[in-house]
Amino acid sequence: MRILFLLACFPIIMFSQSNTMTKDLNDAQKKVFLNLIKEDSKVSIFSVQHQQYLDSILAILPKEAFFWQQKAMPLFKQKKYELGMTYLDKAVELDKTNHYKEYRAFIKCLFQKDYVSSLNEFKELSKENEAGAVMDHPYGFWMALCCLQLNQFDLSRQYMEKAVLFGRKYNVVNPYEMLYLGIIEYETGNYSNAVEYLDISLKHYKNFADAEYYKALSLNKLNKGLEAKTLFLKSKKDFEAGITFNEGNSLYEAFPYQVSRFTYAYSEKFFK
Repeated sequence: MRILFLLACFPIIMFSQSNTMTKDLNDAQKKVFLNLIKEDSKVSIFSVQHQQYLDSILAILPKEAFFWQQKAMPLFKQKKYELGMTYLDKAVELDKTNHYKEYRAFIKCLFQKDYVSSLNEFKELSKENEAGAVMDHPYGFWMALCCLQLNQFDLSRQYMEKAVLFGRKYNVVNPYEMLYLGIIEYETGNYSNAVEYLDISLKHYKNFADAEYYKALSLNKLNKGLEAKTLFLKSKKDFEAGITFNEGNSLYEAFPYQVSRFTYAYSEKFFK
């Protein structure tokens, strides 16, 4: 059976459709490697056994950045951030491109909440590639979130507007970008502007509970209490129906300002 076929079969290395990583291995090492891949495909990526299989693979291929990143990824999703970062740092060190560096900047933003470090890394990445994107968003989106979490609202607005311009080049309106622009406007007291952005978010993601929630807060500030209360209750209902963040990684980590049951329990008194 050819290595090419096996590499295509096992999820851990779906990204590679060639035998490049095994080109310097002898036949015995290739056999061991392929058996490890086969056995690893039978266990959960969150298991200790998965980590042990990766350790064995890295004993054969210690300079393959991909497998170091594969050790890190499930640990981040288990909230073992510091441990995961030791492996991701190794992947960044070995990689000749910025692929894992941008992934690390993203992890620092969404998972590790290390906003200053994440922002600095994205700034460096942007110097090399202004059109860079990671996890379905341009760098500006993640930079805006970092600034938002540091209460640097003007900078956050600037970065998010750059992300919006990036999407416009491809005739794409991202409801999450509009949500965050609405949140920035809300936080800076521009409630009418907030409502406008949140309406755009809702146009492109119907019944988006998070956008409805922040629109309700904005309407309340505009002294539209009855409309605000009605929308707040609708937002709560839509949230319970699961119409909230559906980003791939929102399954593991809450995005900044993402609503939760606590959000509604705490806010209910403002709408009575």
